[in-house]
Amino acid sequence: MKAKALAPFFLALFLFLMPLSLFPLAPWGPFGLPPLYLYLFLAWGLVSFLAYWFFRKP
Repeated sequence: MKAKALAPFFLALFLFLMPLSLFPLAPWGPFGLPPLYLYLFLAWGLVSFLAYWFFRKP
């Protein structure tokens, strides 16, 4: 159970502490949104999905 709890935590830690210089300085990405917003939205979605998947009742 601890390993299941630590996996999403370390994934979130890795995803949200990445340097912001990895993103291009282009003001608009796909769908007219800045790339940083898209990255943060997708990262939170992935962490939330993994937390649901790991801790759902069978």
